[in-house]
Parts: sequence; C-alpha cells; structure tokens
Amino acid sequence: MIKHNFSIKNIKKQILSINEQIESIFNKLKFFRSNYKKIILSKNNRVFLACATVLFLVLSYFLIPTLYNKELVQSQIKNQIFKKYKINIKFNNKINYGLLPKPHFVTKNLSILRNDKEIGIVKNFKIFISIKDFLKINEIVTKDLVLKKTDFNIQKDDYVFFESLLKTEPNDNDIIIKNSNIFFKDSENELLFINKITNSKFYYDSNKLKNIFSSKNKVFNAPYRLRIENDKFNKKISSKFSSKKIRLNIDSEFEYDDNHKGSINISFINNSTSFDYYKNSNSIIFKSKNLKNKYDGKIEIKPFYLSANFNYDGLSSRNFFNDESIIVDLIKSEIFKNENLNANLKLKIKNITNIAELNDLFLDIEIKEGNIELSNSSILWKDDLKISLEECFLNYDENQINLDGKMTLNFIDLDNFYKGFQIKKTNRKEIKKIELYFVYDFNQNLIKFSNPRIDNTPNLNIENYFENFNETNDKGFNKVRFKNFVSNFFDIYAG
Repeated sequence: MIKHNFSIKNIKKQILSINEQIESIFNKLKFFRSNYKKIILSKNNRVFLACATVLFLVLSYFLIPTLYNKELVQSQIKNQIFKKYKINIKFNNKINYGLLPKPHFVTKNLSILRNDKEIGIVKNFKIFISIKDFLKINEIVTKDLVLKKTDFNIQKDDYVFFESLLKTEPNDNDIIIKNSNIFFKDSENELLFINKITNSKFYYDSNKLKNIFSSKNKVFNAPYRLRIENDKFNKKISSKFSSKKIRLNIDSEFEYDDNHKGSINISFINNSTSFDYYKNSNSIIFKSKNLKNKYDGKIEIKPFYLSANFNYDGLSSRNFFNDESIIVDLIKSEIFKNENLNANLKLKIKNITNIAELNDLFLDIEIKEGNIELSNSSILWKDDLKISLEECFLNYDENQINLDGKMTLNFIDLDNFYKGFQIKKTNRKEIKKIELYFVYDFNQNLIKFSNPRIDNTPNLNIENYFENFNETNDKGFNKVRFKNFVSNFFDIYAG
C-alpha cells in the first residue's frame, strides 16, 4: 500500500514538472510577442542580421552567372579570346561556372584552331571573368586563361601561333599553360621531338613595356627554363635559355626588322662563346665573333639539319674523356637520342694542351637519327704517327658510354717514333701500318684491344698480348703504363 502511494506521488510530480515547462514556454512566447520589436532591434541581433543579409546578397551576386545562357557565354569567350590573342577556339563540351578561387568558366577537350586546322586539344580549359558587371545578364568580360594538360601538334607553319602571342597588344591578362606537351612534327606529320611544358606564362610587363613568355620545360630528357621578351617598340626579341642538367646557358637577341639578324652568347660551365647569325625563310647561318677560336655553320629548318665547323688553337683532353666533361654530360642527358636529330660537326683542334705529344685533332661527328658516328676522325702523335678512326660509333644509355670501332696507325716518321719511346734497336722492325679494333669505356676510363693486323697481316703473339692486357688492365692508362704498353708491344712483335 505504501509502495502504491509512492508511485502515485512520483507521477504527480512528473505531471507537475511538465505543466511548469509548458507554462514557461507560453510565458516566453507571450513575452516575445509583447517585446519582439525590442528583441529584433537589439545591438547584437542587428549586427548578425546585417552580416547575414550582406552575405546572402554577395553570394547571390556571385551566383548570377549560373543563370546565364551558356551558348551566348561561349560565343563571347570565343570572340574575346580571338580579339585579344588571335586564337581561334572551338568548344566540344558544355561550359560550367565556378566560383572559387575566382569566378570563372571551365570546360574540357577544347580545340585550338589555326586556319581551320586543329593544332591543340586543351583537356582542362579555364577562363576567369570580371566581377564588375554580373548584373548585365549574359554579358561577360574575360580575363586570365589557364590551359591545363594541353597537347599541341605543331608543324613549321604553325610556329607563328606562339610568335603571335608575343606580339599581342598590351593587356592586363595572362595566359598560363600547365602540364602540357608540344609535339613538333615535319611536313609529313612525322614526330621530330616533344617539348614538355611544366608551367609557362604569357603576360605583359607594364614596367618594361614588353610582352613576356616565361616557361619551365623538358626536351630530349633535359629540363630547362626559357624566358622570351618582345620589345615591340624597338622590334627586338631577347631570350634566355638555361639548363642545369647539361650546364648550358644561352642568351640571345634578334632584330625582326628588315635585317633579320641577331647574336647569341653560349656558356658551358666556365667556357663561353658568342656568335652572330642571320635568319632567312628556311635556315639560320651563324659565325663566331671570336677571332682565335673560329666556327661557323648552318641550321636547316625543314627538315632539321645542323652542319658546323669548329676551330680551336688548344683544348684539354679532359673536355672529351673525363667523366665530368661537357660532352659526357651531354651524352648522358640523352639529348642526342632522337631519330629526327641529324647533324654533321667538324671539330679541328691544333693542340691538346694537357698532352704535349698530341696535336691536330680532327673529329668528324655525324649524328643520324640519334646515332653518333666518329669515322673519318684523326689525330697526330707529334709528327711521327697519324691515328685514324674507321667504323667508329658511340654507344650509350643512361649508365654506360662506350666508343668502339677500328683504329689505324700510319707511321710518318718511324725512326723518330722509336726514339721517342726508347724502343730497343733490336726491336725496331720496319712497320708502315697497324690496324686494330678497340672499345673505350668512358665510365671507367678503360680501353680494350682486339684483332690486330700489322701491315695487313695477323699476328698471334700480339693477339695473345692484347688478351692478357684486356684481362689485367683495370687501372686505365697513365704516361708510365702507356709507355710500357707500347714498349712491350714491340718486344713481343720482334719475337
């Protein structure tokens, strides 16, 4: 009975509590109804409502372009881009409006046209718009362009596309190209080479009064930076090319008035040179300014072919055979590994400065579709011996560089040669010519010989000597080892 009374009391308490809460709510509603004007117009609430109203209005303003007629917007974008940059575009997909980071329109797979020919596909196209006139429905003012993941297919006649960007009338807008490729092709649409663009920008510098193109790129596996400035007032284009990987810097200026001439300064590590050049419709002719180390050449543009002659009074062998040399760096960069790269370079060096006995080096370097051949090259040992290369090729990949071929030794003054190497008189046989095959390892600075023929006759003893030398030679040549090698050769040949 007591428990039953206790339960009834608890229920009554809960009912009473609920009644009090309901009464409290109605009292608050009654108070709000009597004083709502005071509450709404209180200082804190006025600030909140004002901020909310402003935010709503601003957001509504920035969302107005979502109501635009997209076909009209596309037409305006197309017309304004052509008016500013002389670039024809074609929309292949619908455009969408984006608010962040700034108001813009985006689309995918947009086509870039030149003379009704598609020269580029922009996988991600973005164009920013001015925020001043959103209330002018269906009317926009375009600003910066962003072309991301673009593939350009460019032939010689299409180069004018990029040239025209540097000649556009001054404006405050930029063209940004990111993560894109330029496929340079010949007249038969065969690929010449690929230039990869990491990040580039076309813009007008109001302080210098110049149109500027600045870009980070990669070509033939060599990263480089390029900056081109167009001074329209003086009709002059200047450019700067730099690549840390191949340690090459090039500064140039070109006058595109009636003269079509320019100058270039090239720096390889601590070595530098400069030359003047003249450009016509299909070629570039250049000539050095240096009177001591002269060179000249010609670059054919269609199809690409470089021919050049270099003349030096003196040059160190370290520039060729040292693992840190410029040439080795160029080879390792794989810049020559392109089947469309063709060139003939003739290098004449009067003296090898760090090896007194060597002189009159002539290198005939033929580059054909990425293969490097040094046949028809030669060098003199004093005035006693002429060393010629035949069937000689440079084989290389990322980790290994070998020069292999046939070497012919023609004796000019055999007696003086014997005296220079202090060959025993009993070993001084009459020899006119020695032929042998060799492989030179640039990485380890080691050389191996095989298949010797002396005056067109094989010699078994010399073959065995070369086999032993190849197995035990793990230190390369210095002056003492080379002298001993030559002396032992004639000892064995003399029998």
